[in-house]
Amino acid sequence: MQLQPKIAPYITEIISRLQNAGYEAYIVGGAVRDFLLNRQPKDYDLSTSATPEQIKKVFRDRHVLIIGKRFRLVHLHHRGEIIEISTFRKRPPDQTELRRPGKQAPEHMIFQDNEFGTAEEDAWRRDFTINAIFYDPVNDKIVDYTGMGMKDLAEKTVRSIGDPVLRFEEDPVRILRALKLVGQYEFAMEPGTENAVRQCLGFIVHASASRMTLELEKILKNPYGHRILETFRRYGFLKLFLPFVDSRWETPACSYMMKLLEERNRRIQEGKYRDSISLAMSIMTLPFAEEEISGRAPGQLWEYVPELPVRLHEILLRVLQPGMPTRRAVAAAIRTLLLQDRVKTLQIKKLLSHPGYPHARELAIIQNHVMWKFWRYEEQLPAPEPRRKKRRRGRLRTDRSSGGSESAEAAGTSDLTA
Repeated sequence: MQLQPKIAPYITEIISRLQNAGYEAYIVGGAVRDFLLNRQPKDYDLSTSATPEQIKKVFRDRHVLIIGKRFRLVHLHHRGEIIEISTFRKRPPDQTELRRPGKQAPEHMIFQDNEFGTAEEDAWRRDFTINAIFYDPVNDKIVDYTGMGMKDLAEKTVRSIGDPVLRFEEDPVRILRALKLVGQYEFAMEPGTENAVRQCLGFIVHASASRMTLELEKILKNPYGHRILETFRRYGFLKLFLPFVDSRWETPACSYMMKLLEERNRRIQEGKYRDSISLAMSIMTLPFAEEEISGRAPGQLWEYVPELPVRLHEILLRVLQPGMPTRRAVAAAIRTLLLQDRVKTLQIKKLLSHPGYPHARELAIIQNHVMWKFWRYEEQLPAPEPRRKKRRRGRLRTDRSSGGSESAEAAGTSDLTA
C-alpha cells in the first residue's frame, strides 16, 4: 500500500519499539482513514497488545502517563505532541451493577471498557467499518478484520459494525461521530445505520458533559466544522448539541456566523492561519453579540458600553451551551472580540505587541472577506510583532506552580489551542 512515506518517522519508531518488545502494534482509527483518503491526519492513535503498564515499561525513557478510568490508555509525549496508545479491547461483560441509581441510561450502555483482548476482537467492537482498519507501518500491512472497511471507504459509506442500535446504546457519542463523518467527508450512511441514528438521537443526553465538551472542541478546530454543523442541523441533532444555535438557525445573525466559520475554515485549509478554538468561539459569538448588544445588522459590530466584556461573556457561554469551554479559551475569545473596533478602524499602532492582536487581526480579515470589503486587509493590517519571552526569576517558581492558569489568564496570554 506504500503509506510509509506519509507517516511521521517517530510514529513508525514507536510501533517498531512495541513490536521489537514482542507486542502487536498498529496505527488505528481516523489516522488510517485519512491516509487512505490522501489527507494528512491531525494526530495518530495507536493500538497494541501491550497493557498500559507494559507500554510504560517499553518507553521507560520517555514521558509516559497512564490515564482514564472508563477507558485506560497511555499518553506518550513527543516534542510537545501527545500520542495516544490504547490496548486492544474486547466486548465488555454486562455492566448492570455499574449503572447509576435513578438514571435511565440505554440498556446496553458501557460505563467501563477495560477488558483487554486481541486485535481482531478490538476491530469488531469498534464503531464503524471505516474506523476499524489497522495499519502496520513497519511491515506496510493493512488489516481489515471486518472485511468491509476498505470497500466502504472506497464507496464513501458510513456503516456500523454489527447492530447499529446496539452500538449507539453502548456509546451514544457514536451518533455524533457518524454525523461528523457525513459532514466532514461528505459520506453517506448506509440505510440501517442512518435509521438507527434517527431512532437513537435522544441517547446523547446520557453522554458525559466532559466528553461532549471535548467533541465540541474538536469541531471548533476542524477545518470542515461548518459542514459538520450543517449535517447536525439536517438530522435534528443540533438542537441537542448546540440548542441556541439551532433555535437561531434561520436568522441573519446565524447565517453570518456560518459564513464567517466557512471563511475561517477555508483559510485554515490553505495554511493561512492556525485552527484556534478561541478564534472559532469568537466567530460563533460575534453576530449574536452585534444583534443583542446594539441591535445592529451583521457586520456592524456594537456600540461600546461599560458592561461590554460581561455581556460578551454571557452571550458566548449561551451560544456554546451545554459545552463548557475552559476559562482560558473564553478569555482569549472575549479579548479577540473587544479588539475588533480598534482593528476595524486601523487603530492598531499600540496593538502590534498585544497578545490578542493575532486573533483580532485574523477575525477582522475574515469579516472583511465576508462582509466589510473595505480594504485588501492582509496588506492594511501589519503582522503582529514577535512576542518576547520574559525572563523569570527563580524565586517566582513557587507562585507559577501554584497559580498557573489564573496568572496566565490575567496576563492576557493566548489560549493553549491558539
